[in-house]
Amino acid sequence: MTGLLCTEPRAVLILGTGYLGKALAESLRKAGHTALTADIDAQKAIYEADVTEGASMHSLAARIRSPHIIVMCASTRGGSEEAYRSLYIRGTQNTLEAFPGTPVIFCSSTSVYGITDGRWITEEHNVYPASGKSGLLIQAEQAVLAAGGTVVRLGALYGPDRCVLVSQYCKKGAALPGNMDRWINYIHRDDAVAALHLLCTLREPPTGIYNLTDRTPMQLGEIYSYLSG
Repeated sequence: MTGLLCTEPRAVLILGTGYLGKALAESLRKAGHTALTADIDAQKAIYEADVTEGASMHSLAARIRSPHIIVMCASTRGGSEEAYRSLYIRGTQNTLEAFPGTPVIFCSSTSVYGITDGRWITEEHNVYPASGKSGLLIQAEQAVLAAGGTVVRLGALYGPDRCVLVSQYCKKGAALPGNMDRWINYIHRDDAVAALHLLCTLREPPTGIYNLTDRTPMQLGEIYSYLSG
């Protein structure tokens, strides 16, 4: 594996410094790489930038040296369909136009598969978007793939100070709608960071689609039973 990794420090531009992006930046810096962070909130990152605004992204490109790779991990935090369109469709287009030729890793979601009957899913499976939001994610994915980039489909994140299932269960006694037999894909934030760190530091920029989830899926009823205990 070490022969597949770059031997020189990398400059990685991370767009979005939320729960995932902040931890990825810390991981890269600890390994001696340069993590250039950009966020709409100037206090959360080195650079202030709004991926939904083309002028803002071109301004960002003018302020920094060309990064080796870009990671798009900004989130709408459960926003509306229009928020998805703005962040993922326009944001992806603006990023690709502002940084032409720079490899892009786009953080997407396993929800795009739209398959909830317990079947094992691989990257080769077709997608069946169950909502307009999933459809918009797929459009953004296609733009990144057409540009020779990488799509990372993540399960729901949990980890230090964050687990939606636990917090909502404690508040309401229920966390997600649906059948207790429903299968759920999750991934620990630190595992997601480790995978993204690896993709960022490969000698050859990665391409294609990668699924990132915990190895053992769980059913909703199983999780509730554990929490109740």
